[in-house]
Amino acid sequence: MMFLLRMLMRSRARAMDPLQVSMTGVRMGERFLQIGCHDRALLSGLAAKVGLSGTAAVAAFDEAEAKRAGGVGAKVGALIDTHRIEGRALPFDSNQFDMVVVDDTNGRFAAIADDVRADYLREARRAVRQGGRIEIIEGIESTRRQGYDALRDLEAAGFKPVRMLAERDGFRFIEGLRAHGAPEAAAG
Repeated sequence: MMFLLRMLMRSRARAMDPLQVSMTGVRMGERFLQIGCHDRALLSGLAAKVGLSGTAAVAAFDEAEAKRAGGVGAKVGALIDTHRIEGRALPFDSNQFDMVVVDDTNGRFAAIADDVRADYLREARRAVRQGGRIEIIEGIESTRRQGYDALRDLEAAGFKPVRMLAERDGFRFIEGLRAHGAPEAAAG
């Protein structure tokens, strides 16, 4: 009898989200854009969180990332609007998202040339609504170029305030806000 009771209780318990998903604060019904797609657990958790009433989108750096995002969507049963990044512009409308998440868990975003990375962050600012936020999720174990500073990069792109939320379990979480009344950043 106790075995049956434990099995029933276990099936009702909600599985915890991975840390990198919980730290974003994404909620049901929100619209989010993820730049890059290395961490499958991150994308699947975010897509599941926003649900059918929200929007999940990915700006992929290459075909492998686009395919990975499509596979995640199929696995979790979510529609993920995936586009490859062509040039320096993100293929999404202005003010389209509540949140932008940069998947830098493998260090790929940090390795991009400074001027190109700055353009991507300005584009992210354009794509997020006023009052929206951006979060860069870095893998601590991945190699970073000397002089790379995500806080400085976010400030330079027009996000204010910016702060490091936490450094835990192999990840670093850096957040920036697009303040209310802040005009769109001009592409540089």
